[in-house]
Amino acid sequence: MKYLLKSILFFSAGLLLFACGDKANFLNSVAPATGARVKFYHVAPDVAGIDIYVNDQKFSGVNTVPPATSLPLSYTNSFPNLDYAVLTPGTAKVKIVAPASTTASSDLTLATTDLTTQDNTYYSVFLYGTAPTYSSLVLTDNLTATDASKAYVRLINLVSGADASATYDLAVNGTVIVSGIAPLKSTAAFVPIPTIAYGATAVPVQLRLTGTTTVVGVTTLQPYAGRFYTYIARGIVGGTGTKAVNLTGSTNR
Repeated sequence: MKYLLKSILFFSAGLLLFACGDKANFLNSVAPATGARVKFYHVAPDVAGIDIYVNDQKFSGVNTVPPATSLPLSYTNSFPNLDYAVLTPGTAKVKIVAPASTTASSDLTLATTDLTTQDNTYYSVFLYGTAPTYSSLVLTDNLTATDASKAYVRLINLVSGADASATYDLAVNGTVIVSGIAPLKSTAAFVPIPTIAYGATAVPVQLRLTGTTTVVGVTTLQPYAGRFYTYIARGIVGGTGTKAVNLTGSTNR
C-alpha cells in the first residue's frame, strides 16, 4: 500500500505541475528528498492492459472515480504519465500482469524482474514482446542536462515480430538526431536538440528506416529547455491498426 500511495501522490503532483507550467521550480518544491525514481512503459502490442506489482503489492493504476477499481495501464502508455514514481532503494520484485477480463478468467503474469535501485537515481522499465514470450527491459536514465538551454531526446527500439531486425532513425523537425537504433542492442542515450518557446507550435517527429526517408511512424513534440523525452519504436512488423509499427512519445521530466 505504501508504494501505491507514494505513486499516486507523486503522479498527482505531476498533473498539477502540467497545469501550472513552471515545471522546474514546482518540482524542486514537491519532489521527495529521497527515494529511487521509476517509470513503467507498456509497449506489448497484443496486450490491452497491464497491472504492475512491486513486492506483490499493486503499484500502478489509472485514476477512476472512487470506489471504482483503478484501470489497467493501456498499450503505449506509461505509469506515471508525468515524471516518476518513488520506490524505497534496494532490490524489489516487479511483476507485470494482464488482469482478468471479459475474455480472460484469471490474471496472467507476463514478466517478472528483480529491480535493483539506488537513491535519487532514475529508471525506466519497459514491457515488450508478443505472446507467448514477453520480456522487460530496465534502463537507468541519465537526466543530467549538460546544456540547460537544450531539450533531450532518445529512441528505444522495441518493435516485435519474426522479422524485427530493422534499424531506425529518429528525425525531429526534419533533422535526424539518432540513427541506426537496433532492437534492444543499441538503445540511444539522451541527445540534445534545439528548443522552442513555451506554447509554440509543436514540431514533427518521425520514425524512419535507417538511412532512408521512409517514414513508418509520426508524432509531434514541444521540446522545452531542460526537459527529457523518450520515443519508442513499437508494434509488430507486418501488423495493422494499433499493432502496426509506429512511434510513441513520453515525457521523462
